[in-house]
Amino acid sequence: MRKAKFSEKNLKISAGLPPEARKTPFWKRVLGLLSAPSRKKPGVNVSKIAKFAGNGQLVVVPDKVLGAGRLTSAVNVAAVSFSQSAKSMIEAAGGKAISIVEAAKKSPTGKGLIIIK
Repeated sequence: MRKAKFSEKNLKISAGLPPEARKTPFWKRVLGLLSAPSRKKPGVNVSKIAKFAGNGQLVVVPDKVLGAGRLTSAVNVAAVSFSQSAKSMIEAAGGKAISIVEAAKKSPTGKGLIIIK
């Protein structure tokens, strides 16, 4: 079985990670999930983020965030991309929608972060 290649968008994410973040198990796992085939990454709905994340927590989604569901707590979400409705829901709840590279710069160790896929 051949290893999946990074897409152009995921290559930019991989290149943007700080060197100290690349060595930690958390960010190695995120990079591994980014290299998975696209058919195995269906996207994550806002309702799933609301189910697993607490107020003020930073969540990493190694794919696109979609706008189905409701978000009531202020959750910061780092993802490859966001649908327009998901981004507006996150910001309306008091959270932030940021890129994965920004999250890696904020927390290079990955401590306190969770991955939702």
